[in-house]
Amino acid sequence: MPYAHQFSALASNLVVIIGQGGYAILFIFTLLEGVPVLGMAVPGHVTIIIAGFLAKIGTLDLFWVIVISVLGAILGDYIGYQLGRRYGMTFIDRFRPYFFVTDSQIEKARRLLANHTGKAMVIGRFTPATRALMPFLVGAGHTPAGKFWIFNLIGGVSWAVSSIFIGYIFGFGYHVIVAYIGRFVLVAIVSGLIIVWGYRFINTHFHIFRRYELFTLILNLLALLILAFMLQDAASAHPFMINLDTWVSSHVVDPNTRLVLLPASLVHLAYWVTTIGGTAVTTGLGVLLALWLVWKKKWRSAAIMTLSIASTAGVLGVMKEFFMRLRPDYPTLDILNHVNIIKSATIDPSFPSGHAGMAAAFFVVLAYLFAPKIKSWVKRELFLVICVLAIIAIGLSRLVLNVHWASDVIAGWALGAFLASGSILLVRYIGGILIKRTAIQSQ
Repeated sequence: MPYAHQFSALASNLVVIIGQGGYAILFIFTLLEGVPVLGMAVPGHVTIIIAGFLAKIGTLDLFWVIVISVLGAILGDYIGYQLGRRYGMTFIDRFRPYFFVTDSQIEKARRLLANHTGKAMVIGRFTPATRALMPFLVGAGHTPAGKFWIFNLIGGVSWAVSSIFIGYIFGFGYHVIVAYIGRFVLVAIVSGLIIVWGYRFINTHFHIFRRYELFTLILNLLALLILAFMLQDAASAHPFMINLDTWVSSHVVDPNTRLVLLPASLVHLAYWVTTIGGTAVTTGLGVLLALWLVWKKKWRSAAIMTLSIASTAGVLGVMKEFFMRLRPDYPTLDILNHVNIIKSATIDPSFPSGHAGMAAAFFVVLAYLFAPKIKSWVKRELFLVICVLAIIAIGLSRLVLNVHWASDVIAGWALGAFLASGSILLVRYIGGILIKRTAIQSQ
């Protein structure tokens, strides 16, 4: 029978979970945004906009979103103000190399203060480059507390309310957009735009990424979009992939006679492929390779492999428990071995495929780390082809064994590729920044 939609308690209560935890996250992020240096790395503004959007669609309460945002913004600025009064510029000079605060950002904030303290506090809050620095510099300049509080209240309220309003306005068109492309696809498109902007911004300012890592970015975006379509299908009451899933499964096992339609030799070959490329094997190889890279003192390469394997394994586990999709009824190997089986979906949910996900994560990173080191272009291309074929073979073996639906495998491939390429870009960014910071400190 086609897979049924059985969602876990986590999925059924997701809105409640977001509602209960969302207020705490909103307060923490808006509070930290006003703390000097640390606020440069906290997406408080984005969090408030998202909170406004969630208030419009009914996940959060608009009144409490406004109250918590204003309170967090005002208290965060007060903390920055007090740090400035107590420690002065020595605080920023000590910690800013770790959070990438530049001289130009400090100079911009100082120029605003030189014109008018009150206007600088209000205008500076709306400028990303100075938002986390302005309260601190006001305190370092020993501005009277009474004057600070007046403009802190004006700036905090206006910034929080206007940011919430932006998200709230976006929420008006949300249901119209979702009706055409779906929630997951909408999130993927917005996330993809943010990723592209971040990649361009980082490379423009720090020149960290190498030219061929543009292909890593393209893989990341493509995998994200495919994964979004698969998630949208899995969550839909009328999944569009069900026809393909049923067609593939029915050409492996006859649903009426329960006879295997593929050669027994192919089924046994698939069994060996799925065993050699199992989740335990790819995970173990990833861990061993990461340890070898650590021994070779290739820290970034080890971090990429570790993060890719760990994040893929973790997300796979969460997604399986979230969707709780049933597996196909009749695995081919059990039929050939005359085993009377009970559905294994009660033990291990089907969506997405763990074998496909871990294989994609491992071999994408393997290709990234070692293909550029192969000097012969013939051997390099052959190595890349082997990595791609390994990913495809392991995923297809799950279909031949009839233990997964086709959409499970596609989702697994997309998830593994997305997290692997994302791990590469993230570690490359952090590693590049740390190297530049070390070079600056040594000068």
